[in-house]
Amino acid sequence: MTMFESITNRFVPNTKEPAQTYRAKIGVFQGRISVFVNSILFIFKLAIGIMVGAVSVIADAVHTLSDVVSSAVVIWGFKQAEKPADVEHPYGHGRAEYIATLIIAILLVVAGIEFIQAAIDRIRHPELVAAEWWMIIVLTATIILKEMTARYAEYLSTKIASGTLHADAWHHRTDAISSLLVVAALIAGRYNYPAVDGWAGLGVALFLIYTGFEIARDAVDDLIGKPPTADEVENIRQIVMDVNRVLGAHDITVHSYGHDKFVSVHVEIDADETTAKAHDISEEVEDRLQKALGVEPTVHMDPVHPNDPMVHEITTYLNKQWSNDDRITDFHDIRVVKTDNHHVILFGINVKVGLGQNKIVECCQSLEDDLKRKFPGYEINTKVSPLYRY
Repeated sequence: MTMFESITNRFVPNTKEPAQTYRAKIGVFQGRISVFVNSILFIFKLAIGIMVGAVSVIADAVHTLSDVVSSAVVIWGFKQAEKPADVEHPYGHGRAEYIATLIIAILLVVAGIEFIQAAIDRIRHPELVAAEWWMIIVLTATIILKEMTARYAEYLSTKIASGTLHADAWHHRTDAISSLLVVAALIAGRYNYPAVDGWAGLGVALFLIYTGFEIARDAVDDLIGKPPTADEVENIRQIVMDVNRVLGAHDITVHSYGHDKFVSVHVEIDADETTAKAHDISEEVEDRLQKALGVEPTVHMDPVHPNDPMVHEITTYLNKQWSNDDRITDFHDIRVVKTDNHHVILFGINVKVGLGQNKIVECCQSLEDDLKRKFPGYEINTKVSPLYRY
């Protein structure tokens, strides 16, 4: 058992409580550790910075103070995410975690911008910084402590799959790196290189801004809505396909609200199945998805005619002639309507993410023209699924 695992099991034991409750406890625990550690380090850094008059040390102290604020935001975010769904928020409060992450990113950028001006002023008007060796040793110790805190936050972020804790870990790590620059500046000051203090402060500021933008980008992506990974989609598809009498799975949609996920999927079954049997199949699909992935599933049943000779012929032709087209990822719901007045081939397709509208129209036109040549006398009706369905 690792040291981090031992600490976690000691202070936040994983009991039989709901996963969301345990997840919130982990997030709050990490936030409190960060507040405690950063509060102590802020006092030490600020005191040393004032004693020696080093802008880089004072900037680093304020950076650490921003860590205190961001860790308080982490605690707030997890407490909000723990709240159950209510009338105004029927999908729960999971996305409050993304807001907390975005606030952390904004704090980083603001702190960086503030210190650019101070650093440039010190570069233009260098002042000799004469730090004692014990001050340098204390700041070096803070680097080690911050890196340990960052690694523990990273461990917990992996344990509960939290972007907020991952952002908080990098916030700690940037503080450690900036402190390293500060230590280098103090040592340089002892050897009569006063301008290094300003350059170190500038480096810290730019690193803060860069990290803030990187974290903000991820948070905004989560808030707007990121697509599921290919592995996640394939896992869902395989779970559905393993259910007896399921013939196909398509138009998979995943909505994420923090740790909570909502999945919808279209399931193909034989049209000859009774309504009661179709209901049983959908119930089994939902049950398996919920147990395997902990998601809230919604199943749409699509009746198909796999034993229809023409459906079989169309399916075979599409798989042979069009399965290698990199614009199309899936064919589904293949049906044939043949009446006295209408002869229609209907089916749906999923297209590659990022394919432009003109390319989609061009692809459908080529596909329909080809099928009309292959099956003369039939109208071709192609339905393109939205890009958020896989």
